[in-house]
Amino acid sequence: MMGRAGIWLVLLMLVALAAPAPPVGGVEVNPPLPTAPLVIAGRVTLTVELARKPEEHIRGLSGRPGLKPGHGMLFVYDRSQPVSIWMKDMRFPLDIVWIRDGRIVKIEKHAPPLTPTRPERIYTAMADLVLEVPAGFTDRKRIRVGNTVQATLP
Repeated sequence: MMGRAGIWLVLLMLVALAAPAPPVGGVEVNPPLPTAPLVIAGRVTLTVELARKPEEHIRGLSGRPGLKPGHGMLFVYDRSQPVSIWMKDMRFPLDIVWIRDGRIVKIEKHAPPLTPTRPERIYTAMADLVLEVPAGFTDRKRIRVGNTVQATLP
């Protein structure tokens, strides 16, 4: 027969085994999402991961080491609404592009990751799509407010 201490030990082991895996580097693992092509101003083509669900919107690119060249993440909403982006658990700076009715309405350039020494910032605009790309991408590709955006959404 097992004593009281033995029972507690077994219970603790069961709880430890049932617990989710610890985060990697302090951030949960963030798997890639399905992708689609996106064209800006008829001349800049990207492959974008599609964040459609609320939990995908919240997770975004958190914890990722970066994006491959020519890649981004597109946050898809069912209607135009105020969309706020914050840089929690980000590891690299972004250009954030708000899109409404197929046109760019706002660009936030070089949004830095959130750190303990930097004040928290939340970036907001009305949009039905929001595109996140590596910082500097919009300048390098000469992307501007008013440019058209065509997304092929499956």
